[in-house]
Amino acid sequence: MPNSEGMDDHRRADVVERFSRLQSAVVCDVYDERGWEPRALHPDLRPVSAVDSPLAGFAATIVGRQERFEGPDRAKLAAADALPADSVAVWAGTDAGRYCLFGDLIAATMQGRGCRGAVVDGGIRDVHAIDTTGFPVYARFVTPLQGLGRWRVTDVGVPVTLPAAYGEPVTVRPGDFVFGDHDGVVVIERDRIDDVLARAEAILTAEAEARALSEEGMSAAEMLERFGHV
Repeated sequence: MPNSEGMDDHRRADVVERFSRLQSAVVCDVYDERGWEPRALHPDLRPVSAVDSPLAGFAATIVGRQERFEGPDRAKLAAADALPADSVAVWAGTDAGRYCLFGDLIAATMQGRGCRGAVVDGGIRDVHAIDTTGFPVYARFVTPLQGLGRWRVTDVGVPVTLPAAYGEPVTVRPGDFVFGDHDGVVVIERDRIDDVLARAEAILTAEAEARALSEEGMSAAEMLERFGHV
């Protein structure tokens, strides 16, 4: 059955696999080439686990707020249990304080659902345990202090706003594509996924050719003339 992105499971998996071979810098180059503002997230959202694993998947948003409460956060558990395959969980809630939004058990639940990783506008803990599973997480910080009783999930599947590398904050909508690597995280609007993916693949192929020619002695000026950028 097609999902909210209008893609069946096979198509979603193919898009994830193809993006996983790209680079966030090249995705930003496509945006610049098209005259669009690149949707790179703030560098404070950095890789804290599985840094060599690609972060690539369709955004599934989870929102929360700082609040004192007793007992378990059942909404958080339900959100983790409901994540679809080939998603990236985007956790928003900038008032989260200096404690974690989840640890290794929630991360394991997300990964078991087929989630491809997480972007957390806040903190996480149990980094070593999460890292050993190969589950990539980008977060603002790492802390041993749990969020239980301090921060709770209030909504899922709604647009969220995350800090940008520059300019206006980036709005992430369910079904947008989230891609991250060592350089950072970029968000591709759902209606631009195919265009950005195809052009980024073409640029990466051209850059591989340019790199080979450079090793053979081609100058930077000659590369600019042939490929349009260096």
